[in-house]
Amino acid sequence: MSPDWLGEPFAFKNNKLSLTRKVHKRLLAEAQEAFPYEYSALLIGRGAAITDHIPMTSPKKDMHTFSWDGDAFLRALAIIRDANLQWLGVLHTHPHTPPIPSQSDRNGWHYPSLSYWIVSLASSEPEWRAYQWNEGGFDLRSYTITEEA
Repeated sequence: MSPDWLGEPFAFKNNKLSLTRKVHKRLLAEAQEAFPYEYSALLIGRGAAITDHIPMTSPKKDMHTFSWDGDAFLRALAIIRDANLQWLGVLHTHPHTPPIPSQSDRNGWHYPSLSYWIVSLASSEPEWRAYQWNEGGFDLRSYTITEEA
């Protein structure tokens, strides 16, 4: 059995992810601020509705990979649990390449119940994609941008 703070945004076959406009704008601003380096964040909310995020610090800046500081990751999980929210996914950027999971993304993904988001900053218009892990690979999933609840 999973802990209460670990969400399952794809628990039902036809669940459609949603992301609030406020979080969408904030994530993009933080990602652009980190450019030309990768940026990552934990996505949080309830069910399949992402209503907040926690930016994740990286032990080193890199243009092609992201990693997390272990202590910061554990603190983020405590924040999620204490706020009675759920961890629903991970977002990271591809500053210089399309929003397609790399081999490194596939090898490093350990949370199949969560959503996996990539934002490409490689062109003038950011490109967002959400994925679901499925039998050794990622499937593209649709999502909506919603107003605040």
